[in-house]
Amino acid sequence: MKLRDKLLDEGVPATRMMFIDTEDPSLRRFVTHEQMIDHILSTLPGGEQSYIFIREAAHMPGPEVVIGTLAAAGRRTIVATSSSRRLLNQGLAGYFSTRLSHFEVLPQVSHTPCDPDAAKARWNEIFLQDVLAPNRILEVALAGRILGWLSDNLGDPVSLRLVAAAISPAHRLLSPHTVESYLAALEDAHLVEKTLRWDTAEESPQKTGYKYFFTDPQLRRARYGAAPLDEGRRMALNLAWLHLRHVSDEVFTASGTKGVDFISRTGSEYARWHVRDDGSAEQVAAADPPAPMRDKQANAPR
Repeated sequence: MKLRDKLLDEGVPATRMMFIDTEDPSLRRFVTHEQMIDHILSTLPGGEQSYIFIREAAHMPGPEVVIGTLAAAGRRTIVATSSSRRLLNQGLAGYFSTRLSHFEVLPQVSHTPCDPDAAKARWNEIFLQDVLAPNRILEVALAGRILGWLSDNLGDPVSLRLVAAAISPAHRLLSPHTVESYLAALEDAHLVEKTLRWDTAEESPQKTGYKYFFTDPQLRRARYGAAPLDEGRRMALNLAWLHLRHVSDEVFTASGTKGVDFISRTGSEYARWHVRDDGSAEQVAAADPPAPMRDKQANAPR
């Protein structure tokens, strides 16, 4: 809805936009993907750039066929959303790799129930249907301990060995590979997301050193409560990360520069961000390049 409003502000006519809520009872008359495609193509003008917004896309008849046909049939930008309980086919990105230039799952904006019991029930539903069942996980307690550790250490650097050592049951050595497989299942369910580290001295992302953030910070707090240490700062970092994920192409955690918490990339532009205590992010002016880099620049041939 925010993207639609932005396009309207930029002067794109509303007649070139279409918003489809697949759970709208009036759309039940479309029982095949052919009917849905014909309805959309007959509504939008042809030959002009148009925008299609589809809520709960996986609820459509033949969602992959509908999206693929629309993407291939002219100048159209398609924005599709899907809840964690009804995710699109995991092969969708590869299937349409020749037709789509961008395919990304963004973390949700929280609508956590105020009632703690209702919030915990929602978490348990997601955990059961999107983590345990698809991955046939039998050690439920182990997956819960990993999430609990991530919640308590939110915003801290993570390594597989560190997590394995911290949550290993008594008289049992937990393998880092086991932790890795559980973390992958939690990421696939979009409960948490890995964020790579940006080395501000090297001015480049690093393959080692990463942190995890919860895609729904409010739901995380409702389920696991406050972290034992510095909950306010941890929550602020998670809220700022969530905001930057929605307005930037990429977000990295920063290291090497005091007062800089995140690095974001939008197009070819990079920005540095400091997170305030209330979870808002303020942009930090780029500092001068490090001394070794300045020396190289000074000695570079003209």
